[in-house]
Amino acid sequence: MRERILTRTLELFVFRGIKSTSMDDIAQDLGISKKTLYKWFENKDHLMEEMLKTCLCWPLDAEVETGENAVEEFCNTLHNLIQKFIAIHASFFNDLRKYYPSAHNLWQSYKEGTIIQRFRANFNRGIKTGLYRRELDPEVLTQLYISQIEGIFYSDTFQPEQFKRLEIYRLNVKLFASGIVSPAGQKFLPELTP
Repeated sequence: MRERILTRTLELFVFRGIKSTSMDDIAQDLGISKKTLYKWFENKDHLMEEMLKTCLCWPLDAEVETGENAVEEFCNTLHNLIQKFIAIHASFFNDLRKYYPSAHNLWQSYKEGTIIQRFRANFNRGIKTGLYRRELDPEVLTQLYISQIEGIFYSDTFQPEQFKRLEIYRLNVKLFASGIVSPAGQKFLPELTP
């Protein structure tokens, strides 16, 4: 039952946003009583934290550690992240940050310890192997790319009614990757059409 609640809660939060989905909505959608829901999770904050730990904060290493070169790994990591996050309602992370500080801290820890570390290691490896331009600073690249991803996700610049987020992400990957690869790394760039 716990896993079913967590999985469906994520689906509801992704589709409707966190703030727009009440504990009543979750219980009603699952066809269970609120008492049953509260048996498993003491409040919405607790449910948020457990949902993040179980459903959203997964280990990247298990998905992308395939022995690929740095360029392919970067593109595949981003593809996996985009597939995971593209369907999330635009308000999800803003709601998380504004209304659920404990869960937001959990997300920040995951982002710092997993996503950012993965990019930093990739940029270091790409520079070391000559597939990325040698004059680039891996720390700057990491922060720059995370800022770009968050800018697409968190800002009002790319409204879903006007822009298709998947196309924006693909164009962003194409432009960023094209800008950091060396001539030796060019041949590993996949066809990334927006």
